[in-house]
Amino acid sequence: MELTDTTYSIQKSIFSGKAIAHLKLNASKFIGIFPKGFSSEIKSEPNSMEISFDSIPLGSKADYQVGEIENHEGSIPLPEASIVVGAGRGMKDASNWGIIEDLAQSLHAATACSKPVSDINWRPHHEHVGQTGIKIAPKLYIACGISGAIQHLAGVNGSGKIVVINQDPEAPFFKHADYGIVGDLFDVVPRLTKIIKEM
Repeated sequence: MELTDTTYSIQKSIFSGKAIAHLKLNASKFIGIFPKGFSSEIKSEPNSMEISFDSIPLGSKADYQVGEIENHEGSIPLPEASIVVGAGRGMKDASNWGIIEDLAQSLHAATACSKPVSDINWRPHHEHVGQTGIKIAPKLYIACGISGAIQHLAGVNGSGKIVVINQDPEAPFFKHADYGIVGDLFDVVPRLTKIIKEM
């Protein structure tokens, strides 16, 4: 962000990170909300401006209201999770999802799914990760039985490390993975969960 006279120049990621929009804002003040957007290291750049953020008390007559609150009990909210275990149609049936939940529980992780899985109601839509779903940026993302379509990759490309488990060695996801396991997820995932629980 740069300040020129009274105009703010802002860069914003669009189209799932494929482009950068350069916006100009004429305002004396504005509020920006950046989930997980600030790191502990702040780099100084030419023409940049330091801003101190203070709490703003909202009076009882403020013009705002809460429209809806969704609580998803028993799970870690995807945008806040540092570890996410996702799965796709390779699970073959919704009844098989227990092995994914066991792995996630052993890692204190959130669970996610690909769009086709939520479309056929194997998993709730709030777990759908991808271009038209939730964008995540965990430290670790484990993808089980997900081929790696571009729409799904757009939702997980902010992950620190990606581990792919798939029995198809030609699955596109392997090209984007930091680590890959070629094998039957119904064999690999329970064994991985067992090792983690014994650690």
